Amino acid sequence: MDTTTPTAEQILDAASAIVIGDGVETLRYTTLAQRLGTDVDAVRRVYPVFEDLLAALFTREAQELLHGVVDNVERDPRGGLPSRIFGYALVAVFEHPFARALYIDDPAGLNRVMRSIDGVAAVPDLTVHPELLPALQDAGMVREDADPHAVAAVISVMGSGVAMSAPGQLIDVVADGLKMLLERAVDADVDDTTPGKQIFARYAERVAVNGPRR
Repeated sequence: MDTTTPTAEQILDAASAIVIGDGVETLRYTTLAQRLGTDVDAVRRVYPVFEDLLAALFTREAQELLHGVVDNVERDPRGGLPSRIFGYALVAVFEHPFARALYIDDPAGLNRVMRSIDGVAAVPDLTVHPELLPALQDAGMVREDADPHAVAAVISVMGSGVAMSAPGQLIDVVADGLKMLLERAVDADVDDTTPGKQIFARYAERVAVNGPRR
């Protein structure tokens, strides 16, 4: 057995593969060591506290997911509007293997992991941030007569419903439906959506908190 200490990146790559392939409940020091072809002590030298490993993993995967959404929002001429932001975010969760494995396939496992990390290490919060829609409204991206807090609550409930129903190949239809509803009831009628893009980019940077450095 190779007892060379793996890098943090190698450990996180192995952890992500385990979650995607076998489920988060199988992620342990022993399964990581087996996948890396090393011993448990070698993994522990990099991440002595397992919750720190989990936090670093969730942070890395959340950053990757959010960067993808930000890129799509930036490329879209109408990307700064709520319909585009949340439409891209919904599809991203389904298309990102790690996010899908937890948010869609095993939300109960996700909740258990998040509870175990809570108070031990900082982790990203991918729920609808209460400040995002009000900020978009202040920037003119949301209709003045729309209640941003009510809209955020509805989007959160819809997201939970999508996770429970796991529509699979119908996700594009669901995302299009969400965009249509937001376009008609929430999006402001503006020509330039750059302010909305900038707000979402800043929001994504805050959400994808930096994990423990190794």
